[in-house]
Amino acid sequence: MTIAQYYFDWKGPRDTVKEYGEKLVKACEKTGTKFHGIYGPGQDKWNFVAMIEAEDMQECMKPFQEAGGMPENMPHFIVKFFNKVYP
Repeated sequence: MTIAQYYFDWKGPRDTVKEYGEKLVKACEKTGTKFHGIYGPGQDKWNFVAMIEAEDMQECMKPFQEAGGMPENMPHFIVKFFNKVYP
């Protein structure tokens, strides 16, 4: 199991983040991955973090590709992958 955290800034209105989240939900359903939601990180410089769970890193990338890649309101992002170690 792998969890991908997509940290991103957003330059558009806050309600458009919800629209982007809805695209990710549909993309996760289509790709067979699990969408954990979009959160606002409290101790990081990023505006938001979206979390996706899948079998491996490659599968974690599919929802974002399916949702159309980097939207216009997302000036930059980074991805952090976490692989299960225990138990």
